[in-house]
Amino acid sequence: MADITGILLAAGGSRRFGTNKLLAQLGECPLVLHSAAALAPCGRLLAVIRENDRDLERLLQSAGIETIVNARAARGMGASIACGVQASADSKAWCILPADMPQVMPATTWRVIEALLGGAALAAPFYHGRRGHPAGFGAMFATRLTQLDGDIGAREILARHSRQLWRLEVDDAGVVSDIDTPEQLALARA
Repeated sequence: MADITGILLAAGGSRRFGTNKLLAQLGECPLVLHSAAALAPCGRLLAVIRENDRDLERLLQSAGIETIVNARAARGMGASIACGVQASADSKAWCILPADMPQVMPATTWRVIEALLGGAALAAPFYHGRRGHPAGFGAMFATRLTQLDGDIGAREILARHSRQLWRLEVDDAGVVSDIDTPEQLALARA
């Protein structure tokens, strides 16, 4: 049993980017592999992808990353979280990261994992007061996570249970930096 499963949310449509942004080069490798590296501290890593995204599936699998197809990806991030949690129901907790956040440091993920293993029901990094990713969810939220749907993701869970949230102050701007446009990718390359 994997104590903590890292769920990489890679089933988005890249509408604002124009092409599949996750396959865009960022330094030595595609953007998605940088994001996957941020979840490397997790006991298991699972990438949730869209149907028929063969290029992304091949890339992830060639990197040794387990993939699962979300047939309901068009319903939004919530459906992808639900798909990933259902596929890893034997986990004690989940560390969830959108795949378009390639600048998150693995050390930040370690902090989230340590909080979860230390008894946190919820944990998230904060950078200059802003909540970021990856967000950690303990087993008590498994059912709620599997019921998510739509584009909001798990924000409502974090907001509704804010008293249970362990706020981890980090010096990692990557936790609040995603890439949605070619211009943002150019800034990340610089």
